[in-house]
Amino acid sequence: MSINERDPAVRASLEPFDWRRLELSKYSLVLAAIVLFGFFAAQHGSSFASMRSVTSMINSQSILVMLAIASTITLRNGDFDLSLAGTAILSGAVLGQLTLNHGVPLVFAALAAIACGLVVGLLNALLVVFFDLDALVVTLGMFTLLSGLALAISGGTVLTGFPASLTDFARQEFLGMPLATWYGWLIVLIAYYVYEHTPVGRYMYFTGGNREATRLAGVRVQRIRTGAFLVGGAVAAFAGVVLAGVLGGLDPTAGAQYLLQPFAAAFLGATAFTVGRFNALGTLAALYFLVIGITGIQLYGLAGWVTDAFNGLALIIAILAAGLAERRRRARGEVK
Repeated sequence: MSINERDPAVRASLEPFDWRRLELSKYSLVLAAIVLFGFFAAQHGSSFASMRSVTSMINSQSILVMLAIASTITLRNGDFDLSLAGTAILSGAVLGQLTLNHGVPLVFAALAAIACGLVVGLLNALLVVFFDLDALVVTLGMFTLLSGLALAISGGTVLTGFPASLTDFARQEFLGMPLATWYGWLIVLIAYYVYEHTPVGRYMYFTGGNREATRLAGVRVQRIRTGAFLVGGAVAAFAGVVLAGVLGGLDPTAGAQYLLQPFAAAFLGATAFTVGRFNALGTLAALYFLVIGITGIQLYGLAGWVTDAFNGLALIIAILAAGLAERRRRARGEVK
């Protein structure tokens, strides 16, 4: 019996697998970040490559790290949650209102703020999972609603004068880094463990790939998706609490600053480490890649629009890379 070597699937099976190419693709984002850092270090010298500048770039991403990981929780299931930034700002406003105007102890105010995140996550899950509404539209609408509620709760003014214990909770240093940065890294490690080493992480990935097949395999898809919205909301609310501590105040109109950047990092991060999957380590690497690029470009004296432009371009490139990779896999017969 002859073998039809023109068949893509057959041709792919006859070709030796190139492990070196696989490993290179896994770490290409990290290599790109290193090259980009070296380029800007050569261009700007100590104003870019000093230890103070490097730690500043790392620490500036602490809130975005938390929000980006929160975004991957639902993205891994095939859902969007654009309300995360609004949840963070709302939780900070609730925290401020309770501590500044009602004398509620900080611990209980923080718990109430995180509970708000859980409520938002539950509402999103109810509308998206159980009523089968479009996640993108629902959560974008929820973001707008939460932004309005944050303005109402704060009285339309910037909240200041948070307790010193809150700023200590976020700013106090440990091994040369503020606690806010360590909280972000801890959330990355937890997400990495869950995604890569637990059945829940695998169920989330399968759910994002094919919900019906996953459901037929016995996985409780609705429970997985609902849990993702709840956990994502709680993580975003915690990020809002930390944000209030980092800044020592809260601007209720700041939600738009944190809306799309976490998603740019999540999509770009899906091109690294576990390629084609939303993952924790890749998201962290993507955030640092983005901040290196933005900081280096801004040192040329360009205006603040560079941040949005660079993040938008990175998101487009990430989606394009994912699409090209999918086409290559289809051409090789690896997927149908």
